[in-house]
Amino acid sequence: MNYTQITISFISAIIGGVIATFLKTFLEKRKDIELSLNRITEDKYRSLLVFMACAIDINKKRFFTLSEQIENKTSEDYLNQIKEYYYHSILYSPDNVILALKEFILNPSKELYVKVAKEMRKDLWGRKTKLDYNDISIN
Repeated sequence: MNYTQITISFISAIIGGVIATFLKTFLEKRKDIELSLNRITEDKYRSLLVFMACAIDINKKRFFTLSEQIENKTSEDYLNQIKEYYYHSILYSPDNVILALKEFILNPSKELYVKVAKEMRKDLWGRKTKLDYNDISIN
């Protein structure tokens, strides 16, 4: 090998190392952002499911520890809270969750609660479920 080939090999190794480091950093940062967004979405969905349960049956409120700025006293209050979340969800939720949530808002029911929960579950974890309201209800 002559000096030119050694120099080219050396420069290629350096460039390859820089590119590999850049790609690794970029992919790790992207993964961290996705994990953060997933956690935020999960928290929003969790709150939304609690509000939905209370909108269907205000007596469910006793099962939850809620930190509300203004106390929701009626099912209608919870439905209004859900509407606020609905408008926020347009930013971060996929179409299927938005449409299921809208359907729930227009006609709150146990069946639509489960439909929304299933869509949220698919969004967060990519998992389908065959559970229905009777399977998950504890009272």
